[in-house]
Amino acid sequence: MRLWQSLERVQGWAGVLSVWREHMGDDLQFLQPLLRPMEELAMSVPWPGTIEGRKVVVHDEDDIVAVDPETCESAPIQRDDIVLWQLDADTLFRGVSTALGLSGTPSSVGMGNRLWWLGELIVTDASFAVYLTTTRSAADLLRSTAHIAAWSQRPFVLVTPTRSGGSDELDRLLAGREAARLTLDGSLEWLGEGAFRATRSLPDCLASFLDRHAPPKATAKQPKQFPTPRGSKWSDVSIRFLGAESVHVTVRGEVRELDPAGMNLLDGRTKKPNFQWQLLHAFGLADGHISWKNGNASKEYQKRKETLAKSLTAFFGIEGEPIVLDGKDWKCVFRVDASDG
Repeated sequence: MRLWQSLERVQGWAGVLSVWREHMGDDLQFLQPLLRPMEELAMSVPWPGTIEGRKVVVHDEDDIVAVDPETCESAPIQRDDIVLWQLDADTLFRGVSTALGLSGTPSSVGMGNRLWWLGELIVTDASFAVYLTTTRSAADLLRSTAHIAAWSQRPFVLVTPTRSGGSDELDRLLAGREAARLTLDGSLEWLGEGAFRATRSLPDCLASFLDRHAPPKATAKQPKQFPTPRGSKWSDVSIRFLGAESVHVTVRGEVRELDPAGMNLLDGRTKKPNFQWQLLHAFGLADGHISWKNGNASKEYQKRKETLAKSLTAFFGIEGEPIVLDGKDWKCVFRVDASDG
């Protein structure tokens, strides 16, 4: 795209229209709304057959000539030919930043307006500064990158218009600072003026960089659930202990042999059965009825009973209370047996 090459080639992003037309070609019509006339006029203009162009001499408002410095030959030109047009970089780079999905307002950060902070790339809980440098010179690009690396305390993203200016020294510098490089010509489609569309999302373009510095959070494991047939009631559930850490579970033809982990009743810290499993086992030993009169009740069971009831409800997906009050005692609505445990 000629726009990105022009950012690297047009000195100071200012020039007469013939300079911009030389670099932009027919695409100048899309960039022209972003060109602003400057108060100062050009002191020289491009001229066919010359490298440095011709010197501008203004005799009067309507008497302006372009003079060949070697032959002193002159040719009349119009005032419009020497008007300098400055690129509205603020508007242009706001469009770039928006298309890349960055946060913040772009701003120049030095190096003769060639180095810009485009914004912050925010991914999960991490953020990375994104900088743009627009020189074609390998030496200048290396100098700009070293400037960023000198005061950046974290990995960053270096954006350049094209791959121009790359070098082994630049690659080593970026690797040493764990920085990533991205080119605009491979990432954005220009829609005209200051509007762009990303051809790929920035996180996709920087996948390997983000894998190192912003790995996705481990998702919490989903609690296991019993394949309870639809319409089942608590009275359809049967839990029989086969041992201290094993149960045989039946619900209307669905049968499973489970351990504490299989019923989400394992203590994550100790990797042993939690208090709710222990209470379920106590219910099994008491044929599902814990009684103060029989001496198998305990004050500490109150909170554990509430937690066990919630755990069983989530595991089986059955509505209603699985454990109910029987006077002051607690009684399981489902069948539970630990006589052989």
